[in-house]
Amino acid sequence: MTAEENQKILFEIAKDLTAEKKGYFKLKHAIEELKLLVERISELNKDALPNSENIALPNGQAIGPKWAGMCLEDLMRTYAFINGIHKAIKKVKGKNSKKPVTVLYVGTGPYATLILPLLSHYKPSELQLVLIEVNPISIESLKRVFKGLDAYGYIKAIYQCDASNFSIPSEIDADILLIECMQRALIKEPQVAITYNLLPQMKKETILIPENIYLHLSLIDYKKKIEYQSAIKNLQPIAFYENLEVIFMLNKAEVLKNNSEFKKEGFQFPEKEIHFSEKQLHNYDQITVSTEITIFQNISLKIDESGLTVPFILADLSQGQNITGAKTRYILGANPGLATQLVRS
Repeated sequence: MTAEENQKILFEIAKDLTAEKKGYFKLKHAIEELKLLVERISELNKDALPNSENIALPNGQAIGPKWAGMCLEDLMRTYAFINGIHKAIKKVKGKNSKKPVTVLYVGTGPYATLILPLLSHYKPSELQLVLIEVNPISIESLKRVFKGLDAYGYIKAIYQCDASNFSIPSEIDADILLIECMQRALIKEPQVAITYNLLPQMKKETILIPENIYLHLSLIDYKKKIEYQSAIKNLQPIAFYENLEVIFMLNKAEVLKNNSEFKKEGFQFPEKEIHFSEKQLHNYDQITVSTEITIFQNISLKIDESGLTVPFILADLSQGQNITGAKTRYILGANPGLATQLVRS
C-alpha cells in the first residue's frame, strides 16, 4: 500500500479511538485495525528470537519489541493514553497556537502506538515528536512505521538510549513528557527512574503523562471480584476491594520535592507500615498492591481496567497466616518495585 492509503486507514482508526462516545466493539475493532496496520508497515518479525529478548538496564528492564508491541492490545490502556495525550495537546495548543506542541515520548516500543493515531488530528506544524527508545530493533521498526505513513515531518529527533540517565539537549523544549515504561505495581521496568531523571530537566510548565500513579495497599474480596467481573457488561458496580493508604506515588509534585535528595548516593524512599483491623481481616481474603493511574485530568485507569492496574497479590488471608499488617518500601535498581514485609501476630 502507498503512504497515502496507510494515512487513510490511520485516519479512520483515529476517529474511533478519539470519539467522545466510546463503544466496546468499535474500540476493539479500531485497536485490531491499528495492530494490523503497524505490524504490516513495520515489517517486524515478532517470531524472531531477538524480538522477544528484554534488555537489562541499571534501573530496570526494557521489555523486548514483541512484548512492547503487544501492549497496544490492552484496549483500555491504549484508549486512555491516546485520549489523555490528545487532551493535553489541546490544552497546550490553547495557550499558544502559534508554535507546535512538542511531545517527548519515552518507551515508544516498535510502533509508538500511543501517539501514532493523533497524527491524523495534527499537521507537523502543530505537533513535533522527540522519540526515545533503548532497543535498537524497536528503533528500526519505528523508523519504518513513520516512513510507511510519510510522517517523518513530525519527528524532531529520535534517540536510542537509556532514558534513566539521558541528558536532554538544550534545543529540546518539550511541552509534554510522555513515559510508558511500566508494569502493574511499578515492578521491573524503569518508569520511576526515568521520570526522576527527565522531569527535573524540563521547564516547569511541562505536562507529565501519566499525571499521577498511585500504589495502594488494598484488600480484596475475591468472590465479590468474580461477581464484579461477571457484571461489568451490565454496569453493576460491586465494591470488591478497599484501598488503604497510598504506599507510593509518582507525580510531578513528588518528583520535584524529592529531586535533590534523589540525586544523592544511597537515597531511599521512605518505608510505610500499615496495620489491618479485625473487621478488615474478616471481610477480605487477599492483600494486594493496587495501581491507579491518572493519565491526564479526568482520564484514568482504575483497578483491574487494564493490565497496568491488575492487583499484585501479596498474601492470601484465607490460609490462616495471622497477618496483621505490612511494611513496604519502593526500591530502585536493576529490579525496581515494592519491597514488602508482612507483619504477623
